[in-house]
Amino acid sequence: MAVIKGLVVDGAGQPVAGAAIYVISAPVPLPDIAQLSGLDGSFAVAAPAPGTYVLGARSDESGSGQSTIAVRAGEEMASEVTIRLSFQ
Repeated sequence: MAVIKGLVVDGAGQPVAGAAIYVISAPVPLPDIAQLSGLDGSFAVAAPAPGTYVLGARSDESGSGQSTIAVRAGEEMASEVTIRLSFQ
């Protein structure tokens, strides 16, 4: 199983701690639960199947955002992804 690692940042590029991270879409059904980014804005999400994943993040202070990443078959760790938050 691959792991998608990433970073949540605000509009100025600064890490956002405590942002809710959730899966918007994935190639297979996943539980509808969110996790929080770490103090440095980092997060890791399991990617149990190859395909395209759309991840979202939101924070009361910094807004929301999303990012798309492709996970290839046989990968243990997908490329790192950055989710930039803003108020839209």
